[in-house]
Amino acid sequence: MKRTNNNNWIFTISIILTAIVLAFLSFIPINIDYIKPFVVYFDPTKLLSNLPLWIFINSIIALYSHSEKTATLNTTLFNIVCFVSYCLFSKILTHAMPKEMFLTWIVFTLIWTIFSYLVWSANRQDTKGWILSTILLAILFSACFTYTENTISSTTILNFLLYVFLVVILYKGTKETLIIVVLSILLAMILNKFQIQIIFTKSACIYFNSVLL
Repeated sequence: MKRTNNNNWIFTISIILTAIVLAFLSFIPINIDYIKPFVVYFDPTKLLSNLPLWIFINSIIALYSHSEKTATLNTTLFNIVCFVSYCLFSKILTHAMPKEMFLTWIVFTLIWTIFSYLVWSANRQDTKGWILSTILLAILFSACFTYTENTISSTTILNFLLYVFLVVILYKGTKETLIIVVLSILLAMILNKFQIQIIFTKSACIYFNSVLL
């Protein structure tokens, strides 16, 4: 999944444009008749609060970057541009600033600035790649699913698809991928059982926000 130097600028520009578009989508008027049916599956106005989506996008950016360093730079750039764009659109269209999201978004950006360096190595076909893929999928699983001792259910159809897509992207062979998926689910459930909050999950972000405020 490495990218050549010739494509780095194109990839970076694409990241910036994607961030701006996602920020703008948060202000689509969902009361329009032909938009209403789709809101059941995906509400564009709640983009910035759908944590699994941001974990997935940051993972994709890191995995498809040219190197560990560019993975860090690209994910940081994406998160900053996205939130700054969201703030600008919010100020222009609603004349208000989303102050309640500042600290949460800053914490999330800082975490991914560090973690994306490791995520890039999940592409590897060795033990390190296996371990990092398992951890990454466990993080996304924790954000995408709710589970108890007897049941596991996806929070939304979109989040379920995000998890499946990331599994496909991290594919390392049928047997290997199946093992990684099982281990990631077990890891997520073990952490939940011992009430260890992964710092990427929604509840943890809310916790950080409440503490910092």
